[in-house]
Amino acid sequence: MSNRVISIVCGSVLIVATSATVFAADMAVKALPSAPPPAMRDWSGFYIGAGGSYNWTHFDQSLQGVSGLISVFDAGVLTAQGQEGGPFFDFNRNKSGFAPDVQFGYMHPFAGGDWVAGLKFNYKYANIDSKQNVIIPQNGTGTVVSGPNAGISGPITGFLAISPAEINLRHQLSLIGTIGRAFGNVTLYAGGGPALFGVESNFINGIPFATQSLRGTFATSLPITVFNQNWVWGGAAQIGTTYSFAGGWFLDFGYTYARSANFTISNTVTVFNQNGTLSTSGSAVLNAQERVTNQSVTLTLNYQFH
Repeated sequence: MSNRVISIVCGSVLIVATSATVFAADMAVKALPSAPPPAMRDWSGFYIGAGGSYNWTHFDQSLQGVSGLISVFDAGVLTAQGQEGGPFFDFNRNKSGFAPDVQFGYMHPFAGGDWVAGLKFNYKYANIDSKQNVIIPQNGTGTVVSGPNAGISGPITGFLAISPAEINLRHQLSLIGTIGRAFGNVTLYAGGGPALFGVESNFINGIPFATQSLRGTFATSLPITVFNQNWVWGGAAQIGTTYSFAGGWFLDFGYTYARSANFTISNTVTVFNQNGTLSTSGSAVLNAQERVTNQSVTLTLNYQFH
């Protein structure tokens, strides 16, 4: 009896196990659900940002001495005249420094969001300043106009001492069109466009000196000071990268090469000096030729509006 019961129980277990195996084999294997793909960063929209830059500025500056006709009087009588001038001499220099930057612009993705086009306006308060004492050689011709030696002409030399000649890149503005490649929350871009430079050129305490065989070297004028402010067009090229880290916030890091056009400054000055009974006077021109090149690396924190 007991053996029969054991046989029945074992047979039942075997049937159940076999049925479970067959049922499991007939069930379809379901794959685990895959994670959704990461959302693409939406780079479209206007943005505004602020930050700073480090700048390396090269000033091309060529100066010409005071050019004009200078008259010499003795006790009020015109005795001689001198025409001085000369070539331009280079006084180029380099300066560097930090500057605050602000920018705003617009970006628009295309080609399925893999590429991004944009337009960016940047303003930099550069205030990169250079002061240098300079001595500009001069030459010309002097003529005696009265007295026993009237009509005799001869060479005269001299120089213009300026202490200092100052040039300052005060402002830099640029409008950059860009195109770049998007990699999720990072873009790489390059672009270029027009730039506008605010340049101040000041010539302080300029004293012209003349050298003549009979009188030696003497100042032909009291100190001359002139101030100039010029707005000069040029161009800028830029490469950079952006990194989005939270909501509409992103960092923009870029390198910019900007250069102004060549420009000329002409300052009309009055020359006058009194030394005993002798006096010198006349109207002359102080000329300068300049160009500014500025390289900068800039980091700004920006917010984009969607």
